[in-house]
Amino acid sequence: MLNNHPKTLAMKKLILGFLLLCTGMSAQGIKLPKADTTQQKSRIVKQDYLILNFNWNSWLNAGSEVNVSPFSRGFEVAVMFDQPLGKSPISLGFGLGLSTENIFTDAFLRSDSGNVNVEWQSISKVINPNNEAREWDRYKLGTTILELPLEVRFRLNPKKRNTFKITAGFKLGYLVHSKEKYVGPNYLYDAAGNQPHLDGPYIGMKTDDLFGINRLRYSVYGRIGYGRFALNFQYGLQPFFESGRGADNVIPIQAGISFLPF
Repeated sequence: MLNNHPKTLAMKKLILGFLLLCTGMSAQGIKLPKADTTQQKSRIVKQDYLILNFNWNSWLNAGSEVNVSPFSRGFEVAVMFDQPLGKSPISLGFGLGLSTENIFTDAFLRSDSGNVNVEWQSISKVINPNNEAREWDRYKLGTTILELPLEVRFRLNPKKRNTFKITAGFKLGYLVHSKEKYVGPNYLYDAAGNQPHLDGPYIGMKTDDLFGINRLRYSVYGRIGYGRFALNFQYGLQPFFESGRGADNVIPIQAGISFLPF
């Protein structure tokens, strides 16, 4: 016969109570302490790492010999770092970008006989030597520029993604490619000096590495917007053409819509 010693009975009751307690906790679920999100909510949000600009492009002081189409356009993409300055609403942005310009004009870009100055030749006069009324489809000057942007960013509430934003910046750029593209009647003369029939089918011609365009670019720019969308503008501090080419006052400008997804 088992001996129900008082100490043995007390131990059995203690083990039984512990098992019942564990069973109750399993049935109800163990509640873990909640993480303190107060500090997370108070952190400044780093943002605007990727910037996409859809631009309208034009020139100031283009001169009377050429007209720039209001449908000239461009595109920019920049990958940026965002560095908040302490707990203030100010941060610094810096990174690497690539931009394209497509300037549509009504005159061919050419050089003079000595390859010194930039000259413009009216497309209408070239393809209508006898005052005909022929039209061309398009002619554009295109550039691709590698850029180093540096900007100061102000956010009304730096702890939120959707907030009012103002940005001012400086951009250094280098021209990596330039081209012209023409689509219209064939106006070129053949090897024998004969001009093809201008009423024939349209042709497409492309020329790379254009004459007289500045390799170095620098400009100031700004953005103003809310959340992931903004309006942008840019003013060139360096003329579009090289100094001493007879077109020193042609200044590139642009404006457009920015999308900042991240």
